[in-house]
Amino acid sequence: MPDAAMLDDCRVLPISLGANWVYALPAAEPARDGILLVDAGPDYDGAWAALTAQLEAAGLAPADVRTVVVTHAHIDHCGLARRWQEMGAEVVGGAAEVERFALGDRVVRYQVDLIDGLLREAGFPDERREEALRRRRVAGRSKQDAARDRWPAVLRGTPFTPDRALEDGEVLTAGERQLRFVAAPGHTPGNAVCLEEASGSLFSGDQLLPRITPNPGIHFLRPDERFRGLPAYTKSLERIATLGAEHLYPGHGEPRQLPVGRAIRWTLARHTQRRERLLRCLRDGPLTPYELLLRFFRPRPGARLLPAFAEVQGHIDVLLERREVVEERAGGALRLRPAGATA
Repeated sequence: MPDAAMLDDCRVLPISLGANWVYALPAAEPARDGILLVDAGPDYDGAWAALTAQLEAAGLAPADVRTVVVTHAHIDHCGLARRWQEMGAEVVGGAAEVERFALGDRVVRYQVDLIDGLLREAGFPDERREEALRRRRVAGRSKQDAARDRWPAVLRGTPFTPDRALEDGEVLTAGERQLRFVAAPGHTPGNAVCLEEASGSLFSGDQLLPRITPNPGIHFLRPDERFRGLPAYTKSLERIATLGAEHLYPGHGEPRQLPVGRAIRWTLARHTQRRERLLRCLRDGPLTPYELLLRFFRPRPGARLLPAFAEVQGHIDVLLERREVVEERAGGALRLRPAGATA
């Protein structure tokens, strides 16, 4: 039997793994009906021991975890997926994310090759473009030397194939508990959140974080097709606002620090403010995305140049979709100007 004192009033056990949270939802009789786990957890030295120790401290047996639902293919959320499969758990994830699950930590290297062309088109000087790509390659070496200031150790990302690919609206069960899988593309193309309607609990992965606006990232569906992350993210967030969730269980940051509705309003307002600021940067004339980045971020971003560009590109994508800016090309350079402004 689970130790009721270790569970919160929604009968959820938050499990801390470095900068990440994994959430266990045990049935009333977990030995008989199992445990649902939201996200597999990051794989670093000591992570598995820390995860299982927290389950056992709450009176839960790791072997009773029957289903692990992975919100998206970033290795800090799916790194232990293969380990759970080896334990006999069913690991599930979004059908739209299956290809990225199969890449594991190689997903960064695959995307870097495609980002190069995008940076050229955005007007990055060669030196800055090469610096941004070099930093991204280093960040992707999860099994080699990398900074250790976020997790206890370097992250590993073992490729895996989900035991079942989920579509939007599918329901996972553990005894009396029901968890709805909600497709929420944006943070990644196949990103998802999970909703327990009975308790009003939203397990948001990286889709919704307390007082943090998740970076939209840069993703390619195919070499010639870039995924427009921020427009999709905004639509997903607006949809989540209609689900009636109350309690926020994020992948990072403190659980239940903010009610779901307030967190959504705060996040959408922040994106609106940044989009309006970006438009103001274009008042004095057309700019390349790189020039826009330099005006948008002051001082100029250093180590976080690529995430900064991803944010600017995300807002550009939204403005293009809303027809508030237009693109123009001259001599191979891409420039942006407000809609209605003369070239």
